Amino acid sequence: MNYLSPEVFSNLSRVVALLTDFGQKDHYVGVVKGRILKEVKNKFPHFIDITHEIPPQDIKRAALYLKFSYPYFPEGTIFLAVVDPEVGTERKALLLYSATHFFVGPDNGIFTFILKNKDLLAFEIDKEKVLKPPFSSTFHARDLFAIAVGKLLKSEPLELWTKPISKEELKILPFSKPEPLEDGYKLTPWLVDRFGNIVTNLSKDDISGEFEVWIKEKKIRVVSTYAEGREGEIIALFGSEGFLEIAIKNHSAYEEIGFPEVIVKLKES
Repeated sequence: MNYLSPEVFSNLSRVVALLTDFGQKDHYVGVVKGRILKEVKNKFPHFIDITHEIPPQDIKRAALYLKFSYPYFPEGTIFLAVVDPEVGTERKALLLYSATHFFVGPDNGIFTFILKNKDLLAFEIDKEKVLKPPFSSTFHARDLFAIAVGKLLKSEPLELWTKPISKEELKILPFSKPEPLEDGYKLTPWLVDRFGNIVTNLSKDDISGEFEVWIKEKKIRVVSTYAEGREGEIIALFGSEGFLEIAIKNHSAYEEIGFPEVIVKLKES
């Protein structure tokens, strides 16, 4: 396995995108950014906060939000993704490179969708070569991952502070796929967004042709925009990330119907 060529570092955009469950009430996010700045001194990066409102320890949601976010960032962006309930344990610290972006964070499944990239290269961060005393076993975002981001920004050779690792060794979280039925699929909700829209696991790429959506043995309308729904009507549509959503115009679908059984029936052509 090879380390990265110097040309890769010349393509760094100096954009650092952060995704955590730290929230904005405490000092944690600011300290992580400050630690990166301290490491790079006058080579200041541009910080972008994807979100810090991941529910505490919700690694699955973090993995989904990272999947939904990273393609829209410029090549060379460094993603610092930390939702880390196993902080301080023997879980690996990772640096991943996908030929367009860098990813830094724990090996706990947060990079599940990133690891599906065929051209991805994986490296384990050598904690003994990165941690600088005094450091805490409960705040690796500041004491380990922030310093690793700084080393990237300074283009420090990876062979000095990482070792190549097979991505096959790294943790993948189980995300359910649509369950095949005789005439369609049974769907599983993946998440609820802040508007109460229920995002299912059916992607546009999973289906072709016309189809119907059924909830509790009742067919609901498939529309193109939320505004097409009538007040209080349950509707289905493909949202901005290309996954089928269950929604109610100007209301929370989740508060009204919870996680219902969603059936997609394929129409015969």
